[in-house]
Amino acid sequence: MDANKMNTTRRTFLQLAAGAAAATTGGIGLPGVAFAEDSVLKGKNLAYIAFGLQYEYQVTLVAHVKQLAADKGINISVYDGKGDPSTQTTQLLDIVSKQPDIILLNPVDAKLLQGGVRQANQANIPLFMLENLPPQGDWVAYNTFDDVAGGAAAADAVVKLAGDKGRVLEVRGAIGSGQSEKRFKGFHDQMAAKYPGITIDTLKAEWTADNAQTLTVDAFTRDPNVTAIWAHNDEMIRGVISALRQIDRLKKVGEEGHIPVIGFDGTPLGLQRIREGTQDGDVGQNPFSMGSSIVGEMENYFAKKPVKRETLIQPVMIYKDNVDSKDNWGNMVKG
Repeated sequence: MDANKMNTTRRTFLQLAAGAAAATTGGIGLPGVAFAEDSVLKGKNLAYIAFGLQYEYQVTLVAHVKQLAADKGINISVYDGKGDPSTQTTQLLDIVSKQPDIILLNPVDAKLLQGGVRQANQANIPLFMLENLPPQGDWVAYNTFDDVAGGAAAADAVVKLAGDKGRVLEVRGAIGSGQSEKRFKGFHDQMAAKYPGITIDTLKAEWTADNAQTLTVDAFTRDPNVTAIWAHNDEMIRGVISALRQIDRLKKVGEEGHIPVIGFDGTPLGLQRIREGTQDGDVGQNPFSMGSSIVGEMENYFAKKPVKRETLIQPVMIYKDNVDSKDNWGNMVKG
């Protein structure tokens, strides 16, 4: 797929998914979802600060939570954190002043939101957390992907595809992001423990495709001997692929000179690249499981049932042989 077509496809997906998020009666329904008349959440006001709607995974997660809110009769307001902790800080303080019944927070940098978390605690607003936890403050339930396990799975995938020796580019998310720190830890710990012949060159791309493209080109300029590339999300893989094309190093799986590429998230575009042969694998995480689980804990809380305080969702490795599985969330939103 050429760059223009890929960008058009991505824009189309984001527009469709954002539309699903805006339409509280649309989207993907899952078995076992309670209808409004059955739910203790009916009529509750939920304020949801999302990580950032420029990422396909996050758009799908928001759309699913909005679908669940519609099914259960919840009044939901979604705030786009834009991948920016300062924006989220302002949003959280504003939300606390409005006194919703529930706050759902997916921080970009949880350390910088501690003041807002404390204010929510002082206002006695139940706080539910996704993906990143603040060092201080109270919360009812926390739901996240096992990013350490995901990073370790990526290390195993790199070695499976490229061997246990050589220089690997790690295209990293934002410093300070809990997801990035844990993915970094899982990847480096697994490499150090099992594959000491691998040298890791970490590129700080801050989650964006543009940064990933520039830094990947620079890394090949410094040393063209790269055995594999792994990125902390599929969005940055867009930039990696563009970089390889720019320097004439983009070869498909099976072609001479192919460099194995591993993504993270399992987005529709990531799965399509695997089908096309420009990406070898993906560490899959599931936004449907994450959304359903956290809303389920909200129901438990208001029904005065036991609440599972922490939930870890495990990674699934996606390769060409299972890329078309109906269990891959990227196939659930294809349209």
